[in-house]
Amino acid sequence: MKTSKTTLIEAPANIVFPWLEDDERLAQWIPNLIEDTTLTKTPEKTGSTFRQVFLERGKKMEMTGEITAYTENERMRVFMTGDMFNLDVDYILMALSPTRTEVTQDTEIKMKGAAKLFTPLMWLMSKLSKNDPQAEAHNKLKVLAEEEYRKRIETAENN
Repeated sequence: MKTSKTTLIEAPANIVFPWLEDDERLAQWIPNLIEDTTLTKTPEKTGSTFRQVFLERGKKMEMTGEITAYTENERMRVFMTGDMFNLDVDYILMALSPTRTEVTQDTEIKMKGAAKLFTPLMWLMSKLSKNDPQAEAHNKLKVLAEEEYRKRIETAENN
């Protein structure tokens, strides 16, 4: 199952990008993320690994991941694996102006084992649902990045 979401953020890419890679910042906008731990870190970032724990319906779900592509302030792609599914998430940032960034998140979910049988049903339910976790996450990211940018501008003006 593939999804794509694009959001326009009124902040420069160098303000937005850290929200995609910083452990503490991720927990502020990624739904149900309760732990994010770096396991290995490479100087070029590609090949770095991490562990994330999500709280889904009262149960913890652990996933491990690897950064598979990285260009600072432009792109970060991660491949994550868990017991029930794998995720391939690609974040692409495009600076539309010095103060405006377009963030696109392309995600592919591949179910494992018996869960594969439910993929068509899950896709249909996601289309019919009023809840859109990806849109909610992007809205949080937008608010947080824009707030940080405004605070930086205010601080610079007051100095």
